[in-house]
Amino acid sequence: MSPARVAFGPRVFVLGLLLAHSSFPGHAQQPNTQSESQIAEQDRDQPRHREQWFMHGRLIPGESGAALRYRAHGQKIQLRSEQTSRMNAGIAAASTTAIGIWTALGPAPLASDATGLGQQDYGWVSGRATAVAVDPADATGNTVYIGGAYGGVWKSTNAGPLSPNPASVSWSPLIDNQATLAVGSIAIQPGNADPTKSVILLGTGETNSSMDSYYGLGILRSADAGNTWTLITQDSSGTHPFAGMGFSKIAFSTANPGLVVAAAAGASQGVIDGLETPVNTNRGIYYSNNGGVSWNYANISDVGTAIQPNSATSVIYNAVAGRFFAAIRFHGFYSSSDGVNWTRLATQPGGLSTFACPTTPASQGCPIYRGNSRSCPDAMRCTCGMWMKTKMTRESGKAPMAGIRGRNWMTARL
Repeated sequence: MSPARVAFGPRVFVLGLLLAHSSFPGHAQQPNTQSESQIAEQDRDQPRHREQWFMHGRLIPGESGAALRYRAHGQKIQLRSEQTSRMNAGIAAASTTAIGIWTALGPAPLASDATGLGQQDYGWVSGRATAVAVDPADATGNTVYIGGAYGGVWKSTNAGPLSPNPASVSWSPLIDNQATLAVGSIAIQPGNADPTKSVILLGTGETNSSMDSYYGLGILRSADAGNTWTLITQDSSGTHPFAGMGFSKIAFSTANPGLVVAAAAGASQGVIDGLETPVNTNRGIYYSNNGGVSWNYANISDVGTAIQPNSATSVIYNAVAGRFFAAIRFHGFYSSSDGVNWTRLATQPGGLSTFACPTTPASQGCPIYRGNSRSCPDAMRCTCGMWMKTKMTRESGKAPMAGIRGRNWMTARL
């Protein structure tokens, strides 16, 4: 090849590139009409669209987020059960028993100072304990059940005289495989003499009016001292679902151990997550005549006027009076001899006068938000009384629920 042809080749190639580039003048010369700052400004003006785009893959139209979590939890429990079966089969077939075995490290207190700098150091703490029940079937007093706000139920068989040193008390979890670990109340049926056959009723859902009070899914019942459980999700009519609420207290009649009453109240997260629908309608008092196997909605009235459903924050059975007593938010204290029909006490404690709490189906002005009660075996041994919060306070800039404080408590004897 001649030198001229060698030199001509590169010139043609360069010329071709120039022609190709110049054949699209609009593309090469069109200025950018929007600056990056202008685009950013437009994005800032559409926060709602950005939020909708973000949530698009996390929502299902027409579905409750709480219901979806419940469904997913059920699937998880089923998979966990299958995995446990496979693991147990593998352990049985393994040559060493060390494979697949775990040792529980709790429950145990945790250090409260998350900063590590002593800024919020309250010492060793634990979560909220919402219920404690000593099994009357165990005459030694060693069998105890305890519930946590979202820690499930734990059982000890050496929590009494067997353990002079609290550090030696051992606990076992009972409902880790259930659909909810939120606990509001525990009750044990009286009249049983065999602690291995104790009937345990567990009201799920915490009703302590905290913004992180988790809702429950119903009442868990065990007829074998907590070895197996049945979840009761609604009343016998099917018109009052329990999901989204909590059970503040459950009380058995000692005169008729088959009769038991449960106080249902609101749980903050159940309202926030939309699982309690409609709000308030299913709150109130439920009774059972078969030891908690099935439940019915009770009738509550003020001098013959039926009141609208509202949170029942406490219920007890007083053996001396032979009656149940309950506290109803914004209404006052009520009593019943059969758990079915409830009437307002003629004489109310503290400032719950007829003027402050008039007879009306719906009330928001009656100055009782929470009431608690305590009973005892006989009037000679202790004072049977009730405690009530007679005033609500709100803090500026906070939600009403966050502003409720435990001030202005009053006591009265039943």
